[in-house]
Amino acid sequence: MNRHEPRHALVRQALVLDAANLTRRVVSGAGFTFLGIALRTAITLVSVAILARLLNPADFGYIAMATVVTDFAALLGSFGLTNILIQRRRVTRLQLDTVFWAGMGIGLTLAALVFALSFVAGRMFGDDGRIGELLRVLCLNFIFTAWTTVHEALLGRLMRFRTDFVIQTTAIALRTTVAVLCALAGFGVWSLVAGSLSGSLAVAALMSWRVPYLPRLRFHADFLRASMKTGSGYMGNMALFYVNMNLDLFLIGRRFGADALGYYQNARSLTDEVVGRLVMPLQRVLFPALSSMQHDLPRLRNSVLKSSGLLAALMCPVGFGIAAAAPEIVPALYGGKWLAMIPVLAMLGVRTALRSCGAIATTLFYSQDKVALSFRYRVIEMVLLAVSVVAALPYGLTVTAAVIAANSLFAVFMLLMGLKLIGLGGRDLIRLLACPLVASLVMWGALVGLRAALPADGLNALTRLLATVACGALVYGATLTLLSRQYWRDFADLLHRLAKRD
Repeated sequence: MNRHEPRHALVRQALVLDAANLTRRVVSGAGFTFLGIALRTAITLVSVAILARLLNPADFGYIAMATVVTDFAALLGSFGLTNILIQRRRVTRLQLDTVFWAGMGIGLTLAALVFALSFVAGRMFGDDGRIGELLRVLCLNFIFTAWTTVHEALLGRLMRFRTDFVIQTTAIALRTTVAVLCALAGFGVWSLVAGSLSGSLAVAALMSWRVPYLPRLRFHADFLRASMKTGSGYMGNMALFYVNMNLDLFLIGRRFGADALGYYQNARSLTDEVVGRLVMPLQRVLFPALSSMQHDLPRLRNSVLKSSGLLAALMCPVGFGIAAAAPEIVPALYGGKWLAMIPVLAMLGVRTALRSCGAIATTLFYSQDKVALSFRYRVIEMVLLAVSVVAALPYGLTVTAAVIAANSLFAVFMLLMGLKLIGLGGRDLIRLLACPLVASLVMWGALVGLRAALPADGLNALTRLLATVACGALVYGATLTLLSRQYWRDFADLLHRLAKRD
């Protein structure tokens, strides 16, 4: 918000969507989005390196168990109220107030639900009551989050990406600081709870300060009822997302306990950081672009091939690199007591590479208005994951992680189905993925050779990790260049286009 702009003018300005200077605002927003990604990723990695040494694997496992319950409660409240406000060309103050009170009502209800579930949640995992204690405090997050429903929508309507960047970065820095200080003070698992609550409270406070919206005591029930059909669509997609994100946590936690779940959760968090911080923002950028080209098939096909190729060239080496360098990553980032996590991280690194390669599939289905077809495929994916994980559990955590990684091949299948929607096929899929996959596997072999060549003693964990990363980047870049220089031309063209935009 401009400091010379009257505070009340911001809300009034947001009532009607403004398309002026849209390109400049989108490019500016993309800049702040990726800067935020870089900063939040750096803060997250530093916090993981510190907290992993101060806390035990079981502490992270207990939080992961509690997350299964809180995510279930969040699913019940996923009516997309913020998105409903952002989508509309015009909104009124009455509609803003209605959404605010509806959001607060949902937040309070979910907080009460989680509080009630806390007394029985431990039975799902055979816990001694620790999860229930955590949930009775974590339920407050629903109230803090509900408070910002309208504030987030107003920032989205105004495309105030800079303000959102400052708020989110400040909140994650505060969250990390609080968690680390509490861990140093010996609070154990409660350090993670304190960090979570402080982050949510910081977002609520900063949103209230930067977005001068205060609700009035009024409610328009007809508007809310009319929005529920749209909201139920969001809830259906969120239901599948919930199952896919929490099924493995529930099954592993119930079978192996908090320690093993701590290893798995931290490995998954590190690899999901790649998808969440890099791939998801790219999906948000590509969706409107591909939607606008859906009636120009030659242009659409060219754009999809180029975008998918660049995504595979970027994400394959990251995922396979994490897998190959797991023996160096775990000691350097987490410390010696986490060594049992190495094979799990290796498996989930492969999962990340495969999921990232197929990430554009969802965007393709949505841009071609094939949401129902995408939903059916996701149901099949969910069933396959459930059956295969249950079958793998008796063979241990590493085998279970390997089976989860193998299930990520479904993402490649989804990409093939998405390509077929626009008249492309299997040959195009091979052309997209062959060079990045081959270059990544060559890199993996080089890293295995480097590990054998480096002295077992004399190099600390961080030095070994840096040497591994440098070697992997050089080998992958050289191999990809030998296989096809087109990727580098496409990267250069993309950077040139971004630099030329106003």
